[in-house]
Amino acid sequence: MCERHRLLNQIRMCDFALTEVGLYLDSHPFCQKGLAYYQKHRQMRDEAAAAYQAQFGPLNIRSNNDPDRWTWVDSPWPWEMEA
Repeated sequence: MCERHRLLNQIRMCDFALTEVGLYLDSHPFCQKGLAYYQKHRQMRDEAAAAYQAQFGPLNIRSNNDPDRWTWVDSPWPWEMEA
């Protein structure tokens, strides 16, 4: 598996975990283990997203941070398979 796909899979796994723990925390807002799990996976997701964006460009339109050009249109986009 190439680095691009590895990072995207890590981001997807963290996003899934964050969604699930978010639903749990909706009904258990003071659960310290749940909050720690959320923070851990949020940090992992942020690190994977930063690594992806440093190597392959923005993950979404809000990630375009280049003030001199619109890098979002560079290919391939995160959901596209490389040829």
